[in-house]
Amino acid sequence: MEKIKRNRADTTQRILNAFEQVLWESGLEGVSISTVAEKAEVSKVLIYRYFGSLEGLADCYIQQTPLITHHSPDQLAYFQLVQGQQRWSNQVLNLFRRFRRSRPARQLLKATVKSRESMTDQISETLDSELTRFVDQLNPISQNDNSAISAILLGGLSYLTLQAQVDRSVIGMDLRSDQGWKRIEEAIKLICASLDNPLLKLTQPQKESAFLAHV
Repeated sequence: MEKIKRNRADTTQRILNAFEQVLWESGLEGVSISTVAEKAEVSKVLIYRYFGSLEGLADCYIQQTPLITHHSPDQLAYFQLVQGQQRWSNQVLNLFRRFRRSRPARQLLKATVKSRESMTDQISETLDSELTRFVDQLNPISQNDNSAISAILLGGLSYLTLQAQVDRSVIGMDLRSDQGWKRIEEAIKLICASLDNPLLKLTQPQKESAFLAHV
């Protein structure tokens, strides 16, 4: 029984590795049960048996790849000692550095803006679920609309990453260059720092009182 479990685990990993290789070599458009089976040197029937479908395979790959980091309770306790804006900017920048380094990861990101079909829908849903968990764990922006602000920030970085992938500049910046992306990272740090502004944590009546006190 132990040998069967070990063999299944090894085969599962080989199929996941093959899925990643196909993403790297042929992009999202080249992914199919047939191409993955050929790369992994297994039958298509075996992939269906292990994952149910191509969508199930993509879902498993996203959840098992270390692209989006989820933290242990001990790590989260440590993060609480770091200022919210610094903790948030560090984790966001590390996340998108991983996207920039990995063509398979960028191909997954590309799925979120492609026309709707079963596989791209599944990839989008799973990525969104993983990113939601990522945001909720860090809870970066207390007393504000955490989800909306995080969506703007992560959505903007996703767009810039995809533009860099197709070698397009944005506002005159070359995002394929280290210098261009460094400017983006510095801007992210500035935005995150501004979110720690005490005025942002006031209720609307408190903001109005603070305004009137200075006029």
